[in-house]
Amino acid sequence: MDIAKFINQPFMHPDTAQDFSARLFVQAMLDFELAIIAAREQQNLIPTGTLQQFKQVLAIGNFDIEAIGAQTYLGGNAAIPFVKEVKTLLPKELKPYFHQTVTSQDVVDTAMMMMLKPVLKRINQDLLEILQACSLLIETHQATPMTGRTLLQQALPITFGVKVAQWVSSLTTVLPNLQRLEHEGLYLQWGGPVGVSDAENEHYELPKQVASLLDLSLPLLPWHTNRQPIHALASALDACVSAMENIAQDIALMSQSELREVAEPAIKGMGGSSSMPHKRNPVLCALIKTAALRMHGHLSVISNTTAQPFERGLGEWHASWTPLTEGMALVAGAAFYLKTLLQGLQVYPERMAANLDLNSDAYLVEPLKSYFADYQKQVYPLIEHAGQQAHKEHRGFVQTFLELVEKQSIELNSDNKFTTILSPLTYCGASSRQCQAVLQAITTLTQSLNSRE
Repeated sequence: MDIAKFINQPFMHPDTAQDFSARLFVQAMLDFELAIIAAREQQNLIPTGTLQQFKQVLAIGNFDIEAIGAQTYLGGNAAIPFVKEVKTLLPKELKPYFHQTVTSQDVVDTAMMMMLKPVLKRINQDLLEILQACSLLIETHQATPMTGRTLLQQALPITFGVKVAQWVSSLTTVLPNLQRLEHEGLYLQWGGPVGVSDAENEHYELPKQVASLLDLSLPLLPWHTNRQPIHALASALDACVSAMENIAQDIALMSQSELREVAEPAIKGMGGSSSMPHKRNPVLCALIKTAALRMHGHLSVISNTTAQPFERGLGEWHASWTPLTEGMALVAGAAFYLKTLLQGLQVYPERMAANLDLNSDAYLVEPLKSYFADYQKQVYPLIEHAGQQAHKEHRGFVQTFLELVEKQSIELNSDNKFTTILSPLTYCGASSRQCQAVLQAITTLTQSLNSRE
C-alpha cells in the first residue's frame, strides 16, 4: 500500500484518487489529441472518417499506463512516452495525422486544465452549501451573546451570529473569483514547439474549436511561459483555503475543554484518542488546518515558477504540476470537511453566556455606576467588590453582584432600564445589522451564481 494513503490522502477530498489518477490523465491527453483531429476533420484538412478510426484504435484500455509512467523521466514529462505509445498503436496510414502542430507542453497543460475543471466545480458547489449552513447559523444565533476576543483574551460582547457572519464575509470575497475561474480561467494550451502556433491552425480557427470541444477557455496567446493562469488558480485556491482555515481555527479554539462553546459534529469513530478515551479531538478542524498549511506552501512553489525563461521553462514548468493538482485536491478536501463541520456544528449558548460573564465587569461597571448614581455609598463598593470576588473565584460578575446586593438587603428596581444594562446584547454594537447584511449578501450571491450555471 502506498504511504500516501496514510499521510497525504486523508487531508484531501475522498474522490481525489480518481480525480487525479494516472488513467484519467492519460485519458485527458488523449481527449485533447482527439479534439484536434475532430477539428481538423471538420475543416476538411484530413480525410473524413479519420476521427472514428482513431477512436477505434486508441481506446484507453489499449494503453500501458504503467509503461508511460516508467518512461516519463526520459523526456521530463508524460506527453513524450504517451505520444510514443500512441504511435505504436496506430496503423501506418494514421500516424501522420496524430500530434500535428502540437508540443508536449500543449498536451500536459491542456490535460491538467481538463482534470482540474470538475474538481474546481465541486469546490464551488461545496462552498455554496457552506454558505447555506452559515446562513442557518446566523439566523439561529444572531441574538446569542458571547465574548469577543482580541489577542486571544476576552474583550467586549459580540454574538455568535455575527462571528459566523464575519466568517462568511471572507467566503463571499473568494467564491465569485473561484466561480469565474471555473468558467473562464481554465485555458486551452496549443502553441506548438515555440509557442507561436501554426498559420493553418489560426486561419481555420482550430484552437477556438478545440477549446469549445473540451469546454476550456481560449487564451489570447499560448501561455507556455506566461504562467499567470496557473498563478491565478493557485492564488485563488490559497485565498479560499485561508478563509476556511480561519473558521476551523476559531471553532477549534472555541471547542477547547475550558471553553466548550461549540463542538464538532458527533461522527462515529471520529475525534478519539489512542491513549485518552475521554478526549473528543476537533479532527475536522485539524484536517482543514493541515490542508491550508500545505496549500500555502504550494502557492510559494508556484509563485517561484511563474517567471520562466525564453519559450519553454527549464524545471519551472515541471515543478508546478504537483503543487497545482495536490493543492486543488487539498482545497477540495478542506471544503468538503468544512461543509460537514458547519452543517453539524454543535453550539452551546449557555457556555457562551457563562464565559462572557466571567469578565462582564469590563463593560458593566460604568453603566451600573451611572444607573446607581443616587446610591453611591451603598452600591458602588458592592460593584467594586463583585468585580474582585468574581475574578478571584472565577465566576460570573453579574451573579456575584446580585448576590452581594441581596445580602446587603438593598432593594433593586428591576425595571426595563436595569434589564437592558445587564443584557450583553446592549453592548454588541451593530452585530444584528451586520448579520442581516451578510444574510442578504448570501442570498444575492447564491442567486447570482446559480443564474450563471
